[in-house]
Amino acid sequence: MHRRRFAVAITGVALASILALVLAWPLLAQKASTVAPEPATPDTVHLTTPDGGTSAFIAQPPGSGSVPAVIVVFEWWGLNDQIKEIARRMAQQGYFAIVPDLYHGKVAATPDDAHELVRGLEDTRVFSELDAAADWLHSQKRCAKSRVAIMGFCVGGGITLRYALRTPTLAAAVMFYGPPETDPDKLAGLKAPLQGHFGAEDKGITPDRVDAFRDALKKAGKSAELYEYQGAGHAFMHDGAESYRADAAKIAWARTLSFLQKHMKS
Repeated sequence: MHRRRFAVAITGVALASILALVLAWPLLAQKASTVAPEPATPDTVHLTTPDGGTSAFIAQPPGSGSVPAVIVVFEWWGLNDQIKEIARRMAQQGYFAIVPDLYHGKVAATPDDAHELVRGLEDTRVFSELDAAADWLHSQKRCAKSRVAIMGFCVGGGITLRYALRTPTLAAAVMFYGPPETDPDKLAGLKAPLQGHFGAEDKGITPDRVDAFRDALKKAGKSAELYEYQGAGHAFMHDGAESYRADAAKIAWARTLSFLQKHMKS
């Protein structure tokens, strides 16, 4: 296969088996605004860290039984309605989802705002807040003994990979079009099963970079599920944005659910 890239084949039984896993993907329109931190509500909790912590949005399945948990890391826009809806969709699939507010109440209104907010992210603080999210989950009766996975989009996809490299206890990690790591020595520490989704038309994270990521994983002796989607660019999962590509998004979502089912519920 040219450049060893994956293409999305929308044919026959393969499509039927993938789409059987897909629920209707709702409209996740981007609502760009800058807001004050949310007050405490039934779906908002506080995460405590040595630096004071931050709030987090939570969504949990109905019922009271034990469930697996997923930390969701937002795109560069921040903790907006789109990422909250993703957390709700995960809850509908039987996962206790939590989205830490890494921007501490700010949501980007423009790409310039997003660039500025991203520059304020520092891994030490971010990882501390992600650790606090995992600790909070384990403090809850429903997740006291649950395995925890992480998934992230855009800048959150890169954070997902870096956190997985640093946190051996994760059950799984799913990254969507986040910056890949191409140093085999750094990838050698990966313990969690990894799945990655990339747009073949992404002008930032190009197919060459994905190929280098795949090669580095192989040199490090690590396996991962890496997929590229023809006709899709960056942020192809963001329903409501111009970048959204329905066919690629539905197949990527089905693959995500299947991957998490295998590593979290089996």
